[in-house]
Amino acid sequence: MTISDALRARYRSAKKIRDEGAIGNLFDGVSITAHGLDTRLLAWPGTGYQTEAVHVTTVKPGEQSQPYTYDLAEEAILCRFGSVEIWLRDQWVVLKPGDIAYIPEGIERQIRNPATCKENAILVNQICPPQFDLYADHGFYNNELGVMNFDSIEKAAINATPVSAPAATEMKFNDDQPSVRAKNISPADVKAKGGLFNVLDGAAFTGIGLPMRLVLWPGAGTRLVGFNYAYCGTGVQDTIHQHPVSDEFLVMWSGSGQFYIGGTGWVDVQENDVVLAPCGVIHGHRSTPGRGPSMMGGFASPPQLDLMIPTAYYKDGIYAHPASTEMTVAEMHAADLHE
Repeated sequence: MTISDALRARYRSAKKIRDEGAIGNLFDGVSITAHGLDTRLLAWPGTGYQTEAVHVTTVKPGEQSQPYTYDLAEEAILCRFGSVEIWLRDQWVVLKPGDIAYIPEGIERQIRNPATCKENAILVNQICPPQFDLYADHGFYNNELGVMNFDSIEKAAINATPVSAPAATEMKFNDDQPSVRAKNISPADVKAKGGLFNVLDGAAFTGIGLPMRLVLWPGAGTRLVGFNYAYCGTGVQDTIHQHPVSDEFLVMWSGSGQFYIGGTGWVDVQENDVVLAPCGVIHGHRSTPGRGPSMMGGFASPPQLDLMIPTAYYKDGIYAHPASTEMTVAEMHAADLHE
């Protein structure tokens, strides 16, 4: 089925999303200014999320954020389009599409897009736990009472103006800047100071029936943030599932296919569409026969222990630290042949 207005996040209350999930898009959400940059709110307490917030930030050429620090929250910053520089591990680090900067709590960071760049940088930020103070200046959070202003949030969501997405871009494997790449740093050092990750580079995993990579997870040194990236061959679907405590934000990064959302069933989606699946909401994804493969995956917090328990990566409260490997075209092709 196609996406009806009744399924779209902009028309669903936070409680409805918390109970049943919703379909959204990376380029459709309530707009605020956060740390001096234009930011869209997609998964956040205003849409029923409790363990994480996922924002989309636009950084125009010549713009930079204020320096900022979260004493409690971790942050993961994924470069979706363009390129950007992040202050990470005491230096400016370049993020290209597919790269993710991980910044632990208590570490100062800053974002900039040099004036010499010719295009906007589009970033997807995961913040765990959500920073309520980011929403107060816009009337969405009441500092005095400690509550979300849901009437204001619902009005802002319904009236939000979607923005145009850049031309389709496949996120790629990047292996430059080795001194800050997380795979070249001990997990303990990543946990303390942060590191640079890539969506195609992580621990191999097939626990939900697809070739994928665990990118941000405790085995790599992160604590609360989580990110997985999967290849879905033509006509293949993952195991429909739910997470007991993890809020998830699942994105169709390239291609097209379908998302499964509890209470609704399968829904046709395109590149940059997302499923909002707070903890307990059943969900899944699959490619559509005859329309080619797709790349899917997303952010979850806290890391999905329910996926790890049956694997060799976890035992008695302790995570293994397997080496990161690139998910290659050959591996994806082998999965297609297997199917």
